[in-house]
Amino acid sequence: MITKKTRKGLGTKSAFLLSTISAENKTIFTITEAVLILNEKRSSVTKLLHDLEKKNWLFRLSRGKYLILPLEAGAEPQFTEHEFIIASALVSPYYLSYWSALNYYGLTEQVSKTIFIATTKRKLEVNMLGLTFKFVTLNNRKIFGFKTVQVNNHPVNIAELEKVIVDCLDFPRNCGGISEVIKAIDGAKEELNIEKLFTYARKMNNAAILNRLGFILELLGMKADIQPSKHYVVLDPLGKKKGGYNLKWKIIENISRKELLAWREH
Repeated sequence: MITKKTRKGLGTKSAFLLSTISAENKTIFTITEAVLILNEKRSSVTKLLHDLEKKNWLFRLSRGKYLILPLEAGAEPQFTEHEFIIASALVSPYYLSYWSALNYYGLTEQVSKTIFIATTKRKLEVNMLGLTFKFVTLNNRKIFGFKTVQVNNHPVNIAELEKVIVDCLDFPRNCGGISEVIKAIDGAKEELNIEKLFTYARKMNNAAILNRLGFILELLGMKADIQPSKHYVVLDPLGKKKGGYNLKWKIIENISRKELLAWREH
């Protein structure tokens, strides 16, 4: 993402603060960290940060968290920062999943300006820097199956390959619908740990995931050693509510198989 800013002069104290943080290879910091660096009262540091924000040297990510616009960029800085790094500073606990993780693993050609963040917290979506950061509130039992990766030397939590598939089956709307999930599973079939995929699907305690996963794996000619629930679920919650009934997988096929596999023809 890129933002252009016109900014005013930087005082000695401000320069010391920002250069000290930058020297630690950090672009995001908190008021508490600034207080420790400057060794001043929190109230005066808060005012300083507010002034730096007004002068376009800082971008406020959330309450008490700031993003530095690079010192070397001049009077009209052109700033670039990875959206995953910004997402990592917005809420805790968290991990990136759904469409964002599919993009990370190269499993979708669709580019989304929405960054999907799984968390236990209830938080309204945030719009900044031309992007939307959407927080998907999950029960504690669903917060598992993620790892820490380095993005521009910053640690970022992201769903494991098997977990992003399971998450997308849980909430297909967060990845563009069930067809995108099918495409992702097909694209990842050489790397997927099928047993881990089954384990994660069962651990989510959502029968719809098991039914959808079994149906999709069979559709793609893959192993489908899963016991579906006794209750029918729609294949794609974004589609119509009516369709043919699949007795084996207890799926209401509200999208035709031709439509589900249409991407193979391109």
